[in-house]
Amino acid sequence: MASSREAVDTVTEAKTPNGADRVLAILNLLGTYPEGIGLNDLARLVNSPRSSVHRALGVLRRADLIEQDRNSHYRLGYGLLKLAFSYYEELDEVGRVRPILAALAADFGETTHYAILDANEVVYLAKVQSPLARFQMKSAIGGRNPAYCTGVGKAMLAYSLTTRDAVEDFVRSHEGTLRQYTAQTLTTARELHEEFIKIRHDGYAVDREEHEEGINCIAIPLFLTSESVPDGAVSVAAVAQRFPLARLEMAVGRAREMIREHLGEVLA
Repeated sequence: MASSREAVDTVTEAKTPNGADRVLAILNLLGTYPEGIGLNDLARLVNSPRSSVHRALGVLRRADLIEQDRNSHYRLGYGLLKLAFSYYEELDEVGRVRPILAALAADFGETTHYAILDANEVVYLAKVQSPLARFQMKSAIGGRNPAYCTGVGKAMLAYSLTTRDAVEDFVRSHEGTLRQYTAQTLTTARELHEEFIKIRHDGYAVDREEHEEGINCIAIPLFLTSESVPDGAVSVAAVAQRFPLARLEMAVGRAREMIREHLGEVLA
């Protein structure tokens, strides 16, 4: 599968964009160069005259969407991040879920998340870290992770991949991309199918250090607008040495009651 950068390169080199298309092409391209990229390389990849690209960059800089470092390399600016984060913060579902994230973070003394499913990935829309948490989780609002090896991802996949055939199709369609992140990562159709059955039965999912060594979590799907398909999932993530998985699972009932108190009947 082509990388994000290869995909952008292919698109931008295929034709010469004009006006707004050029601006959007530049933004998409800069999203694949977190360390920045120079004007000449940008012009080549966007397949546009250097002067045109420079004017488009000027517009984006004035809007505080991109920035230029001391090496004259351009990259996405904090203005764009603030815009994106503000959008996520204002989503109705995030507003509904944030109080329970704060309550769970305070109760467990750990980090809580709310994520949605986007194809085979989870997108984090909200995160609350308890001041008592001693470890800063790598997750970030707007960030993505594979769904098959994260608690929130499995909590949602379990309700879309409800048959063995569906799970096998999922594994087959992602052959070569179901990476074994740790020794605990589930990657076969049999393993995932059995895991999804258990999740639907129990009403919650666990991450047994499957995505990151030393990090456990419990995740609970939320049915905010549908009785059969979860809108998203909340999780409590913790360092395994500080909060073993068995202890986390023992607290699932308490977490479910807290969710009901804040959101009503939104659980499986």
